[in-house]
Amino acid sequence: MSFLENIKAVPITDFAERIGFTTVRKGHKYVSLKEHDSVMIDTYKNCFWRNSTFARGMKGGAGSIIDFAMEFNGASDHKEAMRQIAEMYGIEGEKKAAVSYRKISSFTASLPSRPTTSIEFPKKAESNEDVFNYLHGERCIDRAVLRYFFSKKMLYQDEHKNCVFATPLFCCVRSTGEKRFVQDKPGCDYQECFHIQTRKGNDTLVVAESVIDIMSVMTDICHRDERFVSYDYLALSGTNKLMSVKYHTDKNPDYRTVVLCYDNDEAGEKAIEATKESLAGTDINVVIRQAPSGKDWNEYIKSEISSR
Repeated sequence: MSFLENIKAVPITDFAERIGFTTVRKGHKYVSLKEHDSVMIDTYKNCFWRNSTFARGMKGGAGSIIDFAMEFNGASDHKEAMRQIAEMYGIEGEKKAAVSYRKISSFTASLPSRPTTSIEFPKKAESNEDVFNYLHGERCIDRAVLRYFFSKKMLYQDEHKNCVFATPLFCCVRSTGEKRFVQDKPGCDYQECFHIQTRKGNDTLVVAESVIDIMSVMTDICHRDERFVSYDYLALSGTNKLMSVKYHTDKNPDYRTVVLCYDNDEAGEKAIEATKESLAGTDINVVIRQAPSGKDWNEYIKSEISSR
């Protein structure tokens, strides 16, 4: 291998540990850093990204082990980063590294199984009236969408009149009153996030930042006389859990298209680029579909309903 190839063959996880960071497993193929939990390392591709930064390249929070050295080990440029790595691992020209490290394949094979977590789901109220009135009356979510969520037990009202969005591995709570309250319950699996498989064999995954945004996209599909069950859905609970998109496309080989319905703001634009970057090199077709107006899909749905 060439000098550059030998440099890039060094696992970022090994380099991170040697410069003082603590690696933390995040699923079958991803690793994060205890000291920087926004960092995600793909151990298969040996690349990283920083969910709090998104942009690619020097000091940009994404890329190869060379970019990692610039981001976290003080290297001023690519040459300095390569020099640091070469000295640490005894890499000279086309000669293999003199210092041993765990190969990427053996590292991922030795990862322990995913730890089980327990979510304490809020207690259900006797009625879902306040949740229905809030989501339909104020948020303009279509009745068919609400019926689907209620029937699948993905939505209910708790004793404090909050909306509870729940799957076996994820639970978030949203207030229905004037005082805004949003919470992800402890124990949520942020690889899974709020994933909805409407039926087996769907080849398209629609991604948005929140569950209400997903419900708004489903409402828009209803208004266009389409069947929303023709797609699967993923709500990320923000833009700092983008690894969930790659996790689901890796997990479900049926997915051929990912539709990104992020917010119409700077964070949404950066999330689009970061998601596209994470899916680069795959056969996934990435489609951008932001709301035609408003800052997000729910604002658009509300404005459309009020204008009728």
